[in-house]
Amino acid sequence: MVKKKRNMSWMVSLKGLAVLCCLTIVLSGCNIFTQTDPDPEFTISSTSVGMGGNEYETVQYVRYSMILTYNDSLKIEEDTVEPLLAGWLEERMLDHEIELAEEIGEGQFKLEGKVTFDPNGLSKVDMVKLEEQEETVQGVLFETTSGESYQAAIIDSETKLKKIGE
Repeated sequence: MVKKKRNMSWMVSLKGLAVLCCLTIVLSGCNIFTQTDPDPEFTISSTSVGMGGNEYETVQYVRYSMILTYNDSLKIEEDTVEPLLAGWLEERMLDHEIELAEEIGEGQFKLEGKVTFDPNGLSKVDMVKLEEQEETVQGVLFETTSGESYQAAIIDSETKLKKIGE
């Protein structure tokens, strides 16, 4: 009788161990499937914006330059990057030329361009006031190589990234 009890207790321990092993395998398998890419990180830095005009002051232009830094989860499609402009500038825009849009290193992208606009009805003081009220170049819009669209805006000296379509 004692011998049968020992065999039973050993069998119960073995079953418990088998159950524990199965649970471990199942849980680690679930963990593999729930791992995702790291959250996208994006920063707009080294931003410069300057205004000018032609000698007759019939047109004005805004030149901009910025460095975009991002992690591996955002692979930028070069020909989709464009600046996010202030509403007053976009309404008066005559021409927009992106002069440089290229990857300058691993996870870094440089964007430079010129926006020509009609200043008709605006004095230099008016333009300065508009610039003070609303940043002329507020960020960028772009698509990734996987087809996702994003908007990155500079808000209170920080870059806020938002996926478009969510």
